[in-house]
Amino acid sequence: MRIKKILKALLLCFCIISITCCNNKDDDLGFRGFMSTATIVGDSINGYYCYLDGGGLAISHDQRLAGIERGYFAFHYTEEDWRSADNAMYINNASVFPNSVYNVIRPISKEEADNKHITDKDSCMVPKHLSLDHGHRGYFDLHTALSVGNLIDGKKVFAKMNIVYDPVKQSSDTLLLQLSYNLNIPDKWSNIGFDYGSVSCDISSLATKKLWSDSVTIVVKAGDEKIHTTKINKNDFLKPDIKLDKF
Repeated sequence: MRIKKILKALLLCFCIISITCCNNKDDDLGFRGFMSTATIVGDSINGYYCYLDGGGLAISHDQRLAGIERGYFAFHYTEEDWRSADNAMYINNASVFPNSVYNVIRPISKEEADNKHITDKDSCMVPKHLSLDHGHRGYFDLHTALSVGNLIDGKKVFAKMNIVYDPVKQSSDTLLLQLSYNLNIPDKWSNIGFDYGSVSCDISSLATKKLWSDSVTIVVKAGDEKIHTTKINKNDFLKPDIKLDKF
């Protein structure tokens, strides 16, 4: 029995050494990687242009990116993948792995929300642990419970979310939005668990609604007493395109 334990320990050490050697070899060959939230523009033919939040661009032909608009990704590339255009560096032909794909919601008018009874009190609840990220390239992200699951039978119910824009409540330096959130938990579910994640709000349609200041504070009313805010630059109201001179 003792010999078997010694052999297992030696085998584990050999595996660790092998993995370490492989990683060092990858580094010698110039392999690199990082994680980032990004907006995806383009297609499989011309390439998927991955605009990183906070700045930066990676171009990929990964089919995994088909149909994805926003998300959190792992980027892998080599030193030879770096290119330069208009005095800016970008990564060409990166391998991109979606770690988390974000659903996208878009603002609706107060009139539409009222007509559909979206903001009625009995249709809304306070989102759990809501937080916001800075706005980038036409979007800002909300983090909250996206679904609730019945721990007994594994069934899930997904939250319904709408963002309401009322033009009469806006000022040049403040974008005021109302979040309608409904997680309709069945009454019979007594043992539940929440799944948390991110949703992106596409606010590019609001770019020309007002003469915005250079810096705009986004305020989201969510039915509670907390003030949910984040920031966005006026230029970040606009979505990116696939022209490198925009990078």
